Amino acid sequence: MRKAAILIAGWMLAVAGSLLLFAPIPVPMAGALPLLLGCAILSSHSKPFRRRIQHLHHRWAWVSRVLERQIHRMPRIVKVMIHRTRPHALRRRAQMRAARLPSPPA
Repeated sequence: MRKAAILIAGWMLAVAGSLLLFAPIPVPMAGALPLLLGCAILSSHSKPFRRRIQHLHHRWAWVSRVLERQIHRMPRIVKVMIHRTRPHALRRRAQMRAARLPSPPA
């Protein structure tokens, strides 16, 4: 019951943050903090969500660079999420797969 309540709260923060990102309000990037907090809650309680965020970091490297540059300004829970979803493992797995592939005949 408690985990379900936490996941619902995480999803509500993530959805509210994503809606506020594009809202014409005078506070710039007002939706970024709720979005990041929602993602942090979801990534700490849901392994599939954490892996999806890790895949997004791997696919769009600029997202990782932006988050790493701004990590010192974020709350602790967001810092932990960024560290846990670093795409290093996915890069290593891709390199291992590339090394196992047979070379094409000449």
